[in-house]
Amino acid sequence: MNHSNFSFYDAFDFDDGTLVFAFQVATVVVVEEESNNQGRRTGYRGSILGHNIVNRNRKEGELRLYNDYFAENPKFTESQFRRRFRMSRHLFLQITNAVEAHNLYFKQRTDALGVLGLSYL
Repeated sequence: MNHSNFSFYDAFDFDDGTLVFAFQVATVVVVEEESNNQGRRTGYRGSILGHNIVNRNRKEGELRLYNDYFAENPKFTESQFRRRFRMSRHLFLQITNAVEAHNLYFKQRTDALGVLGLSYL
C-alpha cells in the first residue's frame, strides 16, 4: 500500500455528502459548546491565576554544577566525577556535545521572555 497517497478518509467509505454532513454536525457542536461557555474564560494559556510561582533557582544550580565539575579548577576531582557519574568527565562532555549536535531540542535557547534557558549540563 502506498502511504504517501493514503489519507485518513480513505480508510472509510465516505462520499462527499457524508463529509459535508459530518462537518455540519461538528460545526453545530462547536457553536453550542462556545455558547455554553460564554462568560467563562476558555482557551486560556499560560500561568494559572492564583497559583504560587516557585523560584527553583535553576541558574544558580547550573552555575554550581559547572563550578563543581566543569570549571577550569573544579571543586571535585576527576575521580570524584567518575564515582558520581560512572564515567569520565571527557566521555560525559563527548556524549553531551554529540547529543546537542544531533538533536536541536538540546541546544540552549532563549524562551519567549528572552531569558536564556538551561544548558545541556
